Parts: sequence; structure tokens; C-alpha cells
Amino acid sequence: MSYFDFDAMKIEDKKMQEVKQLGLQLAPTQASLLLVGEAGVGKTSLARFIFSKARSSRLQILDCKNVGDFNIAGVNGGTLLIEDLDCASAAVQTELMKLVERPDGSRPRFISTSRRDLRNQVRQEQFRQDLFYKLAVVHLEIPRLESRPADFHNIVNFILEVSQIMHGKSGLRLTAEAFSRLNSWNWPGNIRELENVLERAVVLAKSTLIGPDDIQFETISEDVALNFAPGMSLSEVEKRLIIQTLELTAQNRTRAAQLLGISIRTLRNKLNEYKNEFKDEEGVL
Repeated sequence: MSYFDFDAMKIEDKKMQEVKQLGLQLAPTQASLLLVGEAGVGKTSLARFIFSKARSSRLQILDCKNVGDFNIAGVNGGTLLIEDLDCASAAVQTELMKLVERPDGSRPRFISTSRRDLRNQVRQEQFRQDLFYKLAVVHLEIPRLESRPADFHNIVNFILEVSQIMHGKSGLRLTAEAFSRLNSWNWPGNIRELENVLERAVVLAKSTLIGPDDIQFETISEDVALNFAPGMSLSEVEKRLIIQTLELTAQNRTRAAQLLGISIRTLRNKLNEYKNEFKDEEGVL
């Protein structure tokens, strides 16, 4: 369970403030929202925050990674939170389309989350265009933790306090060296990873001071299907790697360039090359 709370946490990052305010503005409406961002940035927490400010009295959750026996046809009014919409199978997409096209009052309000840019999936015919337009009336893009330096101190303190409460502890604090160690990490797992690191430090703390040695990171590589095959040219391998890294980072070019070990300028030039290739293939040029 995530500790992040959009109600209780003070937000100073300008972009995140705009996201929160737009969420509040749209909360009482019936507009379908799509929350986009990397894994662990707080998409579900934001969705629940928006729901809490809405007029809807019932929330149902559909996890597209694990649909199980969830009965989409049985949804009746309220709000439907669709998690990881980018992972929805063709069958799930078909059922959701039937739901959004209901003409009566049984149609729910939709709030969806996605780690990837669904527009790319629509272009690649991996996601229904008609469903995309129905579920993504308004996009809210949540920035990754590393790009929110103004919020980092507040987020750390908030998670540290909540973690102590959950584990029956109090009075713990970070040394300057421990905070510096936290601040120097790039947080590939975003807020979810920060919660994990701080909870472990709280649970294992032997005194009221949490030092740098108590801050332990775990590097976990996310599996990405690159679809490489023997005989492919190096340029094609490079192209697929760049495109799928962009999908992994929800089209965050700065983050993608960091993961690829290239400059943002090089990445931009490569993408321009691919656009020109596409135009040539289509006969535009």
C-alpha cells in the first residue's frame, strides 16, 4: 500500500501543482481522465485523490494486468478506475468499448492509468482508436520523482513519518549524510522505490538516527521485449531499442536518453531520422 497522500502532502513542484489543480477542477465532472507516467510515480494515488473529491459514491478497480474474474459488463454507474490501460488485451478493449457506449445512466465515470503513451499504441494498431478517444478525453502527465527536486524533501519527511506510524515507531530522523545519499539517487522506481527504501530503514533502525549505511538501494531492471532477431541490421536494433525505451519511460526523452547513455540532442536527431524514414516509405518526400 502506497503511503503517498495528495491531500496531506505539501506539493511545491510547479508541474505537479498544475496536475493536482487540474485533477481537482475535473473531479466533480464526468470527463474521462487518463493519468500517464512511469511506474511508481503515484498514478493510482492521484486517481483515488480525484475520486475522493468527486460526486461518485462507488469506486470499482479493473487491473488490466490481472483481470481475473472481473465482470466488466456488470459495472453499473459509479467510477471505474482502470489500472495499466496500456496492458489491456483486445478482448478487454472490446468489453470496455461496449461499456463506454452505453446510452443509459449505468455508464460509469472512467479514470485510467498508463505507463506508456497510448497514442503510440494506437498508431501501431495495438490499441483501439475509438476506445482511446473515449477514455482519454483529458490527459494528466505525472512527472518522475527525479524531476521534482522541489518536492523531494517534503516527500521524504512525509513517507518517513507515515512509515514510523505504521510500524509503531517514533522519533526517527535522517542524518544529513543519509539524506544526501537519498538525494543523490536517480530513483528509477520513483516514489514506490523511495517508500521501500525508507520503510526498510525504519524497520531496521537500531537508534533514533538513520545514517547513510541504513539507506540501501536495489537495482531492478524492468523486462522489455525488444524483439531482436538474428540477421537484423545494427541500425534496426538501435531503432527498436530507442523506440521501446521511450515507451518504457512514457515518452520522457530526458529519462530515455539517460537510460540509453546518449545525449538528449543525439536522441532528438535519431528520432528525426526515423520520421524522415517513415515519410520516405509513405512517399511523402
